[in-house]
Amino acid sequence: MIKEIGLGVAFAATVTICGLATAPTANAKTTYLPTSIRNHVWYQITSGTEGGFHDKTTFKGNAMTVNIAGTNYKWHFTGLKKSSKTVYYGRLHYAGGKSDLVKIKIKSSKKFDIIPKHFMNLKGNYTGNESYGAMIYTR
Repeated sequence: MIKEIGLGVAFAATVTICGLATAPTANAKTTYLPTSIRNHVWYQITSGTEGGFHDKTTFKGNAMTVNIAGTNYKWHFTGLKKSSKTVYYGRLHYAGGKSDLVKIKIKSSKKFDIIPKHFMNLKGNYTGNESYGAMIYTR
């Protein structure tokens, strides 16, 4: 009888451990920027606060290579969520470890803006525009 109880406890422990070890899986789908952005070369132009940018940028998936003054930097997006047909939210990771929450606003097939959530001297979230605070990309 003691053997039967011991075997029952061992069996219950085995089922419990195996049941906990196999967690259910979820279908994780990565959101990408539209192909109209990913399949072209873009140039970052100035907003009203900067002067002289005309940096060549190429996209591959959610990663982008930015050529600034002859040096290539790798930036990438994570956690992209599509809010509407022309607006995406996510996190932009810069080379060197810094990152910002950003809003990607697609103006047309030849122009889009990347707007950081917080920009100096602006109150509110994602309040930058093409005059102040946004990174403007054009083809």
